[in-house]
Amino acid sequence: MRSSNELPVIRVLDPDVAARIAAGEVIERPASVVKELIENALDAGATIIQVEAWEGGFALIRVADNGHGIPRDQAPLALARFATSKIQTAEDLGRVRTLGFRGEALPSIAAVARVEILTRTPGETEGTRLIAEEGQCAVHPAASPPGTVVTVRDLFYNTPARRRFLKSPFREAERIRETVYRYALGYPQVAFRLIIDGREVLMTPPGTLLERAAIIWGREVADELIPVSWEAADLHIHGLISRPTLGRASRAFQNFYVNGRPVRSGLLAVALERPYAGRLPAGRYPLAILHIELPPSFVDVNVHPQKAEVRFSQERSVYWGVSQAVQTALASFPYPEGLPTLWPVEEPPPMRRLGEPTMEYSRPPRWRALGQLLQSYILAQSEEGLIVVDQHAAHEQVIFEQLWSGSHSTSLPSPAVLAFSPREAEQLEMELETLRSLGVDIEPFGGNTFVVRALPAPLASVSVHILLNAVLEEIPALRRGGGDPRERIAMRLACAAAVKAGDRLSPEEMQALLDALFEAWSPSTCPHGRPAWFLLSREEIERRFLRR
Repeated sequence: MRSSNELPVIRVLDPDVAARIAAGEVIERPASVVKELIENALDAGATIIQVEAWEGGFALIRVADNGHGIPRDQAPLALARFATSKIQTAEDLGRVRTLGFRGEALPSIAAVARVEILTRTPGETEGTRLIAEEGQCAVHPAASPPGTVVTVRDLFYNTPARRRFLKSPFREAERIRETVYRYALGYPQVAFRLIIDGREVLMTPPGTLLERAAIIWGREVADELIPVSWEAADLHIHGLISRPTLGRASRAFQNFYVNGRPVRSGLLAVALERPYAGRLPAGRYPLAILHIELPPSFVDVNVHPQKAEVRFSQERSVYWGVSQAVQTALASFPYPEGLPTLWPVEEPPPMRRLGEPTMEYSRPPRWRALGQLLQSYILAQSEEGLIVVDQHAAHEQVIFEQLWSGSHSTSLPSPAVLAFSPREAEQLEMELETLRSLGVDIEPFGGNTFVVRALPAPLASVSVHILLNAVLEEIPALRRGGGDPRERIAMRLACAAAVKAGDRLSPEEMQALLDALFEAWSPSTCPHGRPAWFLLSREEIERRFLRR
């Protein structure tokens, strides 16, 4: 330990230590490796990219492409820090159109893993194999098709502390999958193939953006997407967005690309969502694949170590343009009309004296529906006073108890066949037994499709697609937070099937819901713990009118 009066000594770090520190800025996790290698492949003009990962990418990552390759005499420079063919001067930073440009990716990967590069240009008759390990680099002639294959083994083998702070191989594989999906959605003209632990989870031939969305998000989602095409001066915005009839519980399905570069931007998300206000329910987010094209001199791409964020010189114009582009695409979807009358009952039933006699009943009197307030709350009369019922919370609890107790199933008029993205299909397959235990007759139907032949009676009137999407939205939270899968999924299904705030109910529907809640085992709260109703007692009413 240094004594208190001993001065620190400034030293130049060993190059190997410096390289490992620098690698930490670029290579955070296995998905970072995949991202950098895909960008190199796209910059090389590849039309076919294959990604393979084992054990979450820690054991092996291999990215192969059919791009223009690396000449043999330049191959050793590929692993040299800040060696790049993309820029030469500082002024070139304002003209960058490639995804990579700093020459940091491959040396950063080689600093924390064992790397092998097999490459050949179309003009060469013999390929080149470059092997980098422990700071040493060897170059050999080798047989190779045109293009480049980069194999990364034992990621973070020499930085075990960083490895301990990462997620499980399963979660890291999910990150890799999300990364490949992001580039596959951004480059529909490029064929992508993804193999995880020997299993092919994605195979996309070149096609249109809508075809690519159908492969990754599913045909049902693709049917709800509409095109965006808008331009003003040097700004061009194009892509796909979802109709207001479709939303998700998070922004995970929002993809933004600036001059082809995938970026994260909360302000772009706000600009996208603003035109949906009043069209999409609160807490739901639109889906989007939006490309923003503008001159490179108007955007700074060198503001983030992983190049995941950019800065616009005219950011107000860009955000305004995104909102205008989305607003124009949504022009045929008008805002919903104002709220209808608060009391849907044709003629209010005759009022009876509070605390009516109960001699004729063999049990305490039930609540009697009086009307609906704000299309969200049922007002009911009871012996004790006025009951205010949250119609969604009450219905949710009723359905949950019916599902939990094993409600009988009802066959659908015709089996429903639904297609999902490979990732969604894999997640759904893991919960099939849970769904069957709740009365959902579901089974795989080949590829990424499933067939549903019957639903529990409380869910029979709800779209199968809505129900399964609700389950898919719950699964990630279930993985993170644990809990009983059957209970969590039953809660989510009940929430999806229950009437919502804003739904108009007939007098008969209100009374039926009150009767069902009256029979519930735990009628006071919804499955999530929110109150389902409260009592405004006779004493409280009289006190407010100064009668007490």
